[in-house]
Amino acid sequence: MARLGVGLTYVPGLDRILDAAADLLDVVEIEPQSLWRVRGDGEIAVDEDALGRLADVPGARLLHGVGNPVGGCRLPDPRHTALFGELAERLGTPWVSEHLAFNRVTDEAGGFHTGFMLPPCQTEAGVRSAVRSVRAMAEALPVPLAVEIGTNYLRPRTGELPDGAFVRRVVEGSGCGLLLDLHNVLANERNGRGPVEDLLAALPLDRVWEVHLAGGVEHRGYWLDAHTGLPDDDLLALAGRVLPRLPALRAVLFEVTPSAVPDLDMRAVRDLLVALKETWPRQMVLPPLSSPPPARLLPGTGAETVAPHDWEYALGGLAIGRDPGTPLGRELAADPAVGLLRDLVTEFRGSAITGALRYTMRLLFLTLGPGGVRDLLDAYVRACPPSLFASDEAFTFADHLTRVRPVVPWLADVLQLDLGLLRARLDGSPCTVALGADPTALLTDLGAGRLPVAPRRGRFSVRLVDDEGPVRAGESAARNGAP
Repeated sequence: MARLGVGLTYVPGLDRILDAAADLLDVVEIEPQSLWRVRGDGEIAVDEDALGRLADVPGARLLHGVGNPVGGCRLPDPRHTALFGELAERLGTPWVSEHLAFNRVTDEAGGFHTGFMLPPCQTEAGVRSAVRSVRAMAEALPVPLAVEIGTNYLRPRTGELPDGAFVRRVVEGSGCGLLLDLHNVLANERNGRGPVEDLLAALPLDRVWEVHLAGGVEHRGYWLDAHTGLPDDDLLALAGRVLPRLPALRAVLFEVTPSAVPDLDMRAVRDLLVALKETWPRQMVLPPLSSPPPARLLPGTGAETVAPHDWEYALGGLAIGRDPGTPLGRELAADPAVGLLRDLVTEFRGSAITGALRYTMRLLFLTLGPGGVRDLLDAYVRACPPSLFASDEAFTFADHLTRVRPVVPWLADVLQLDLGLLRARLDGSPCTVALGADPTALLTDLGAGRLPVAPRRGRFSVRLVDDEGPVRAGESAARNGAP
């Protein structure tokens, strides 16, 4: 198969950019979770309306998963993998990709989500665990699978495999392809993980099918893989050096988060696409797109001091504000990046809740102020582990508000309105709620950014319909991106 070319990763709100750059787009990558709708009964269905809207997007199609990573002890969710595969067949994608990370942890209570995709245990045992996970997904998919090297904010540890050696062992042991996110590896270098050139020297560059580029931001002394804008000059220079070295490369994608889309300059995006086409020499012949046979993994020596399960339990617990109570947990807690991860998890969860409970969060901000809302969210994240989907996070936060009862006027009615709107979006059918205050007055005032002023009291029944499109699984607190 010939190369696909240069393109963009699709996010909601990017349509004007897609229209302005349509003549330059060879490929558009879609996150499958952005096409999923989590119904009230917990079942996940494809949002056919959203899928239909993407039919006119120019270029070929790729799929890039953001919520079912393949780097941990727990195998990827088979329901999500099945939906992933169905979409790949419907869209005719030649391959799909997912992150080499973990976001779920097993414990005695049944396990928990971490709210963030975290780096796997980089030991030989961690290699075997990740290979098992990658193979489980790859064998269930109708097309080949590539894995993405993630961002790792932790300091390098004595006894762990270097980043490049770990990725090489996983890729060769599983027989998968490689998605090389150049912004991720540049961020890792800037944050002290080691030089990019050392990483590239260890990687099987002939397995790289796809490259990602993105913008970042500095925060608390770290360079974040935030997808907040265009690639900087250092990243473009790195791309210029690396792209010609990738003999199997088929697609180069620019990524951005939905929150950053309004600030994107259409001319600048066009200029970036043109520059990438000029930087990446056209190959006349590409090797076949197929997954090589998995390499034989050597058995463990028994000398490793960190087991993958212990690593995930300690790091995952710390990321959500728990004390694992283990020696490894105490060691990891001394890494300044753990505080960063906790902040990112809290911000992601707050963003997910704000998107799903718009009027409730606006009422809380108007009444309690930013500091009060932050205290409320901090107490919530300490009390409740993250949910994978924004809708589940919203329902859990609503239950939390009902328990703690903050002194906020009209909160019960506004919360019922938001929950009713959420259910209508999820189920695709009207939802009726009973209120003790005039819903028109509540929504009018909050929609204008002001506190309701003496809305009429009484018994009100309001029928809520979906007029904004469904809340999707991709709007997830577990998504790895901008803070």
